[in-house]
Amino acid sequence: MNAHDDTVARLLTALVDIEAGAAENVTRSIEIQSRVRHLRERLEAGDDLVELVRSEEPPRVVELLSSNMATLDTVGAELRAAQALALRAEGLTIEAIAELFGVTRQRISALLKQKAAIDQRSKRA
Repeated sequence: MNAHDDTVARLLTALVDIEAGAAENVTRSIEIQSRVRHLRERLEAGDDLVELVRSEEPPRVVELLSSNMATLDTVGAELRAAQALALRAEGLTIEAIAELFGVTRQRISALLKQKAAIDQRSKRA
C-alpha cells in the first residue's frame, strides 16, 4: 500500500467512525430530550430539583451531554488529522489546507507533525 492509499484508508476509517459516533449521539440526544422534557415538567409542577436529580437514572443528563461532546471531539480530531494528511498527500500546501479548514497555517503544521509523531510511536510499538 502506498502513502496515498494509506491516507485514503485512514480517511475512510475516520468517516466510518464519524458516522458511528453521530449515530451514538443521536441515540443519546433522543434520551436527553426525553429526560429534559420530564425534568422541565416536574420542575414546573413544583418538584424539588435535588430529588429529581437524585432519582434520575444514570447516566444523568449532564453525563449524556458530556458523552456526546467527547464523542464528537474524539472522532472530529481524527477526521481533521486524516483529512489534512490526505489533502497534503494530494499535493495541497499547508496554507491551502489551513484556508479550507478555517484555521492558521501553524495549526495545520502542528496537526500534521502531531499525527506523524503518533504514527511513529504506533509503528515502534
